Amino acid sequence: MKKYIQFLPTFILCGFIFIMMMLLFVLPKETFSAQEKRELSTFPEINADTVMDARFQNELDTYLSDHIPARNFFVGTSACLELAEGRNGSKGIYLGSDGYLFPEPTKQTDNLKKNAGFIKEFADDSDIPVYMTVVPSSGFINGTKLPLLHEGYNDEKLITDFRKSLGKNVIFTDVTDRLEEKANLSQLYYKTDHHWTSAGAYECYCELGNTMGYKPVPESSFNKEKVDGFYGTSYSKSALWFMQPDTIELWTNKEQPADSVSVEITDGKDKKSGKSYFFREQLSNDDKYPVFLDGNHSIEKIINTNADGGNIIVLKDSYAHTFVPFLSQNYREIIMVDMRYYKKDISALAEKEGAEAILILYSLDNLSSDNNLAYLF
Repeated sequence: MKKYIQFLPTFILCGFIFIMMMLLFVLPKETFSAQEKRELSTFPEINADTVMDARFQNELDTYLSDHIPARNFFVGTSACLELAEGRNGSKGIYLGSDGYLFPEPTKQTDNLKKNAGFIKEFADDSDIPVYMTVVPSSGFINGTKLPLLHEGYNDEKLITDFRKSLGKNVIFTDVTDRLEEKANLSQLYYKTDHHWTSAGAYECYCELGNTMGYKPVPESSFNKEKVDGFYGTSYSKSALWFMQPDTIELWTNKEQPADSVSVEITDGKDKKSGKSYFFREQLSNDDKYPVFLDGNHSIEKIINTNADGGNIIVLKDSYAHTFVPFLSQNYREIIMVDMRYYKKDISALAEKEGAEAILILYSLDNLSSDNNLAYLF
């Protein structure tokens, strides 16, 4: 008996490999990972070319990794082991206190300098005012909740340097101080996601009012509907499946008539419309953040017949989706443009729409990696 016991670990390992191989063949294949919020790879094409240049082998490795049985368990276990090794997080995400997950800090990049140049040149040629703000990261604003060991978050310096490169014709609003001050009073960023919450977007809306000349609607004027069960992109990247979900808040002005808002969405020839800032059908999806203005689109026109202000264009990333419903309290018409999908002259669009001003709202992280502001003109 002792003779066979020494081979027991080998038998167990071989049995495990055999069972996993059989399960890989017989279990149905998923096409989308809800927890990781991404499409899973398909079986690679096999021919002489893909075999000779190693594409088949590389893509097969990815396919097997994506479809291994009990994948979520193994991915989550790997992330927990990285925590146990003292890495403070997993896959570029820090595990902070109070249930916060923080993406690693933004670094200085050539894109920041290039984008400042594009915006400066655009504003210098613009016939209407160009306003701008840059949203700092959750890791910077919630610095007291970071783990003991982490890379430095230099958002304030990066934003200051960026601002200095914009020239005199960009009317810049720095929201960093206000967000730092208010972070002790309310949750301004999601714990499982990089975006700010409705409370964070509201603070930016109030601060921008000082620069842009509108009077913010008081916080007391809003109803706050809570929606539980939101897991954001930081959760998906980290694979720390034990984290608790966030709560999304939908703020609605109690004094605004229900029929005063309309939203027109244009993606090329595709069009879509709505009667609210909130597309509630998105709440049934794995990613609930697109409940705000239906997520990313080329152009969205938001009309509020109850507002007194005029027409403004907002050039933006996804942080604006939570912010624009507040701005719409003061502007009758907002044309929200995503430069990733819209490659036409913005000045021509402003003239066509009769815009009175342009607001550029980007997060620092996206501003450092975005290559699409070159299409401003």
